[in-house]
Amino acid sequence: MASSGSSKSSPSTGGNKASGQQSEGSASRREAHREQLRKQRQAELKRQRLVRNGIIIGAIVVVLAIIGGIILAVTLSRRDDEAKGALVAPAGIATDVPYYTLGAPADSGAPVVDLYVDFMCPVCGNFHQINGSDLDSMVEKKEVTLQLHTRTFLDSRSSTGDYSTRAANAIACVADEDPALILPLNDLLFENQPGEGTAGLTNAKLTELAKQAGASDDVSSCISSKKYDRWLNEVVEKEAAQKTDGTPAVFINGTAFEAWNQPGAFAQAVRAAGGGTSGGAASDAGGASDGGAAG
Repeated sequence: MASSGSSKSSPSTGGNKASGQQSEGSASRREAHREQLRKQRQAELKRQRLVRNGIIIGAIVVVLAIIGGIILAVTLSRRDDEAKGALVAPAGIATDVPYYTLGAPADSGAPVVDLYVDFMCPVCGNFHQINGSDLDSMVEKKEVTLQLHTRTFLDSRSSTGDYSTRAANAIACVADEDPALILPLNDLLFENQPGEGTAGLTNAKLTELAKQAGASDDVSSCISSKKYDRWLNEVVEKEAAQKTDGTPAVFINGTAFEAWNQPGAFAQAVRAAGGGTSGGAASDAGGASDGGAAG
């Protein structure tokens, strides 16, 4: 009986061990699962942080790029302005005035003639041949108030692409020294007028003519630097383009005069207008020739 009782107790002990092992295995699996979930959460949080940081960094890069672009644009604009030089007009002329005033004072009651020319324009050369002497005489005698507009729109008709501006700048350079030198140089530029499609007169030749008109040696640097380029193109040419289609364009007391190609007709018309109102503002009636005829 004692032996029999002893044999019945053995299976119960083995079952407890197996149950304990199973319990430990389940706990271990649960712990492993929890650890896996923890790692997954950490990985997801890390991914989210990376995404957020990437978005923030990307936004910062975009903002910095915009700021950098603005700074670059401002810098380039300043450099461009510095390369162009300051917008200056010859002595005695406000920077927003697009012409030279010669002869009688504007408030004298003398007829006001607005004359638009381009030194590359062959038809302007014709005007000078026919009327240059009469114009010089009337200005000298103060029978007329001449408002001379030196245009630059035919730059493209020179092979260098800038002769009209260079010639007009030479006029501005002598005007800065003495307005009395403007018409003498104007005459010389038309007497030595280059043909369309050529390079035009060199700066050295322009300097020579300016000195011949009475300018000092200082005129050389003014001509070579195109000191008045911006005034000529941004003020003189801008106003001219709004008032007339081409060159030469002649206005007497604001009314277009187109019979200038008849010898003596221009001087007669100016003198006949004596005592008329002096406004000098060119009308939009157009010039004696359009840009095509001028070129």
